Amino acid sequence: MNRRLTSAAATLPLALGIAANVAAPPSSLPENGSAIVTRNAVLWSGPPPNGARSGKLTQGETVSVLSVDYYHVQKNDGTTGWAYGRDLMAANGTAPGGPTSTEGGSEAGANPECPPVGTHRVNGQAKPYAGNSDAGLRNIAKRHIPAVGKPTALTLADFAALQSDIDSAFNDASTTKTAFAPSRDALRDLTLTSGSISEGDLVQLAAYVTIVRPQGPESVNCGGLDGTDIHINVGDHGASEFAGVVVEMIPQLPRPVGWDPATLNRIHAATLPVLVVGSLTYDNEHLVNQDSKHSKSGQPKRISLWEIHPITEFYVCTSLSGCDPAQHDQWMTLADWAAAHPQ
Repeated sequence: MNRRLTSAAATLPLALGIAANVAAPPSSLPENGSAIVTRNAVLWSGPPPNGARSGKLTQGETVSVLSVDYYHVQKNDGTTGWAYGRDLMAANGTAPGGPTSTEGGSEAGANPECPPVGTHRVNGQAKPYAGNSDAGLRNIAKRHIPAVGKPTALTLADFAALQSDIDSAFNDASTTKTAFAPSRDALRDLTLTSGSISEGDLVQLAAYVTIVRPQGPESVNCGGLDGTDIHINVGDHGASEFAGVVVEMIPQLPRPVGWDPATLNRIHAATLPVLVVGSLTYDNEHLVNQDSKHSKSGQPKRISLWEIHPITEFYVCTSLSGCDPAQHDQWMTLADWAAAHPQ
């Protein structure tokens, strides 16, 4: 069955208060070409996220693309609605891949009711944050999937140094929260001994799991509409949570076997080294909480607000001689470790 597609108005992202490069799918689907529905998906009565559910798209169906933004669908029986670009790919096999960011990569999430800017309650209703607001920009950063490439290897000392840079340029993050709006450009091109680094870059960290816990509802996940994160603190062998940094698994990305608190806690109990790969993000929603004698209630314990968030790859070292972080083939993926060590 063929369905015809037209675009939403180009002004829609601005009307919703969402940055245009986040709200609209990319233009990798060919205009006036063909596309294939990549999975069973919702058909919307209006452009997401404001439309109501009115039907469904079926995986494998072919559609004709008349223009690119959001996709207005007309079925053969005359029913019309709106499709979300993540659920389509070009007939030549090119997937849209999600909204692209200015640094390359994309923002995770296929639920139009939970845009990358996240939501908050306004007069009892869930509303998207403005795309140039501090919260909206931070949530976009927490959903950012870096472009594929070689990750920059960071150490715990690097995370501490990056925090020191922010403290020097703005405020002491152990006492004062700094807002970054209408942009987060100040979090780009920071200096490390090995070169420069920016929020949104693909990075990796070799460490040990210190604690694992499921997070509660957060605005980045639209109050739990998309699910919840898994909060992980990693640090040196035997170190406390106060001396570690935070890395997080997000619900918008697939969680293979083993990507769960129970498995991660077993790795913690076995004191196995881990290698975490993902996007470098600055969580200015919180305060640094590294002083065990003066712990701050409600603030995650850690030496730096810089995180790996989201995690895109997770590895475990089982070799008695250790594993080289530069050689990923020396490590087991978390999924492989879980399969080899069932509970």
